Amino acid sequence: MIIDARTVPEGTVVETEVCIIGAGAAGITLAREFMGAGFRVALLESGGLDFDEGTQDLYVGGTAGRPYLRLNVCRLRYFGGTTNHWAGWCVPFDEADFAEREGLSYRGWPMSRSDLAPYYERALAVCQVGHTGFEPGAWGIALKDIPGPFNGPRFVTKVLQVSPPTRFGRVYGEQLRKAPRLSVYLNANVLTLDANRSGREVREVKVGTLGGNRFRVRARVFVLASGGIENARLLLLSGQGLGNAHDLVGRFFMVHLEYSGGVIAVSDPYANFDFNRTYADKPIVSYVGLSDAAMRELKLANIRLTWEYELGSVSEALAALKRLSGEGTKESDTWSDLGTVLGDLDGVSAYVFRRALFGQGVPVKALTLRCHSEQVPNPVSRIRLGSELDALGQRRVVVDWRVTGEDKRQVNAIHQLLGTEMGRAGFGRLRSALTKDETQWPSDLRGNEHHMGTTRMHRDPQFGVVDENARVHGVGNLYVAGSSVFPTSGAANPTLTIVALALRLADHIKERMA
Repeated sequence: MIIDARTVPEGTVVETEVCIIGAGAAGITLAREFMGAGFRVALLESGGLDFDEGTQDLYVGGTAGRPYLRLNVCRLRYFGGTTNHWAGWCVPFDEADFAEREGLSYRGWPMSRSDLAPYYERALAVCQVGHTGFEPGAWGIALKDIPGPFNGPRFVTKVLQVSPPTRFGRVYGEQLRKAPRLSVYLNANVLTLDANRSGREVREVKVGTLGGNRFRVRARVFVLASGGIENARLLLLSGQGLGNAHDLVGRFFMVHLEYSGGVIAVSDPYANFDFNRTYADKPIVSYVGLSDAAMRELKLANIRLTWEYELGSVSEALAALKRLSGEGTKESDTWSDLGTVLGDLDGVSAYVFRRALFGQGVPVKALTLRCHSEQVPNPVSRIRLGSELDALGQRRVVVDWRVTGEDKRQVNAIHQLLGTEMGRAGFGRLRSALTKDETQWPSDLRGNEHHMGTTRMHRDPQFGVVDENARVHGVGNLYVAGSSVFPTSGAANPTLTIVALALRLADHIKERMA
């Protein structure tokens, strides 16, 4: 059933067996896996069924270090979480993302890509992705149609799949409402997690509503699933900070770096560039990335490269010709369009000839490179509690996001390799937007909305907040779900991996509860 927490009487103690905090992709995935498992589950969601500015305001926080996005814009705080506006991009992490790699600090997951493979397969169904293939060939992109150097050995063409996108709250809400022994509490904000005197077991969570009433939830097992920032914030708000014996909670805050990479002047303007594009007729986006071998051998971080097309001048003349013939989407200004066509008559004639004889389209003048790269794990980049209080009387978060010289050295090395490989293959020349200065970036550098790393996973409590089963080190009944447990960020969008890890955690908890 679904319960509005504002109707729960003051001082109530809710007794359950598993308590999940947060109803986004991770929390809803967990709750669905527990349907019919035979134990009681309470799913606590800060927001309601729809967006509410008062609840969204609870995300407001400060920034220190490098300027970062407004925190109440990055995420959505209502049933379904940020899946309410995600683009649906789904792709697994690469094998190299999971590996410990010499020369790259703080690397390595306590599992491999193959360990997570069966959960990735299940996650595709949860995200409503019907095709299991992530190789270009599975989507009709033949290796012969991929020019060098993007068919190996250093750079390869990859594919991500696009979900409808799945709005988890809307799609799965009715299932959860009807599920026996499952209660969804909306407008229920967890204030603190209260542990026993030794700090080795959570006894209950304190819950508050913006309306002012307070109650408690007691359970055998608790799971934090509130996002890459809020998971750490709740741990820090709880006493001296649960799981923080080694001062790791909130550290290693990572996002993906997005910036313009420069311009590629192509050798053949009539080449087929379809291997790197967003498709209108297929639910995929193809892109260029480093091969696993290149990342391992050259000790490079991960990256996703896409580009935008700068078409030859003939494209304007062709658009004018279409308008004159009545095929264009806009009404023709006859004399202006006729002048445009006559001004590039040679180009139009060459286009018609090549189209008829070779099936070739408008020539490409250049490619504008866009980069989406991995951030190096850095313990100094962190979130902490500030002095300002929110409407519930809780300390707001401060994000101290850092970009290091190592981040810049990594992308410089990748760009140098890209330029070398393109020259070797005769594809073109890269005019990189990056300088050698380790402190300077393109002016449009931004950290995106993929918050990761603040409760990182590691078998050793000196290097991680949670263990290989996502259980908080030193706390027997507290788990964390979501991208906050990622030890590294890779270059992949995080949602598919969030869901896969949630499925893995659900299996572990069901086994434990049995």
